[in-house]
Amino acid sequence: MQHYYITGYRQVEAIDEPIPIPAAGEVLVKVAYTALSPGSNLSSYLSQTRQQRGELLYMASGVVQQVGASVGHVAPGDRVALLNCGHQAYVCVAEDVVYRVPTGLSLREASVSYLCSWAVSALHLGQYAAAETVVVVGQGLVGASAALVAEMMGARVLALDSAAERVAFAQTLGLGAAAQVGMPEHSQVSAGQIAEFLGETGPDLILETSGSWHGFGQAIQLARDYTRLAIMGIYRQPPPAELGLDLHQLLYAYPSKFHYQRLQIIGCGSDPDEVAYPNPRLATRRRNYTYVLEQAQRGRLPLAKLITHTLPPQEIGSALAALADGNKQMVGVVFDWGEVA
Repeated sequence: MQHYYITGYRQVEAIDEPIPIPAAGEVLVKVAYTALSPGSNLSSYLSQTRQQRGELLYMASGVVQQVGASVGHVAPGDRVALLNCGHQAYVCVAEDVVYRVPTGLSLREASVSYLCSWAVSALHLGQYAAAETVVVVGQGLVGASAALVAEMMGARVLALDSAAERVAFAQTLGLGAAAQVGMPEHSQVSAGQIAEFLGETGPDLILETSGSWHGFGQAIQLARDYTRLAIMGIYRQPPPAELGLDLHQLLYAYPSKFHYQRLQIIGCGSDPDEVAYPNPRLATRRRNYTYVLEQAQRGRLPLAKLITHTLPPQEIGSALAALADGNKQMVGVVFDWGEVA
């Protein structure tokens, strides 16, 4: 089988490998679709400086071919979504990262479902309540997934991004509103759109998904008294010195937004794998993921809207190169590995 690795800075290579055999607790899946992570996959692509193989792990879908000893909740022939899958034709993964796909939901759509389950966790952690106003900063794949889930859960959703292409994409998702931020030539128009949508009450919850310090700053500026700011983006570099000083002045210097407007800044990982008392919620990663797949199968969560490009695996390298070069039209990129049975 073919397995794509990062083999150096901005280098991707397909390596021929034997099909793996599942050990106890593992599941062998013939892959139908793999999805590209514009965050973690791109970061690996741009940071691998030595001539060694680096994995491109993310989310995928496929059909179970074989299971190891003690596997109980899936069987050969089951259609599944899965995590921790490289870009490869077959994969062995632990049973606990495999989720059955409901009848009627395509494997193509299921391949991008994980981020929506993470968004459910972020809304839990952000203490979202029905009918609240949720602002989603960043309309990459993480942000678009979060915006769709918030919309499905009954929020008034405002999507923000600094790229016109991403704003245009967000406008296809059926959200309450989408606006461009951070560009001086659009600032007056965008500020008017944002103010009109937020009204006098402002945002209840802001999901910051961009992984950009400028996105974090935008979220802070929009916050009002008691706004909860849930951080999904990962800030891989320290803030530029001037921006760092601005953020410090805005958040912590007198009169600080953090103290005087009583902001809550919340880090967002997934809900736990198992219920850990005294946690009052019964949410787990598996429960969230199952919920997302069920809602997608019912037509309430349009996962297909997240997919902007469907490509053959041979274009993994060129897709990463395009993202590295600043292509903002590529949001949800999936690779079609062919028919599965």
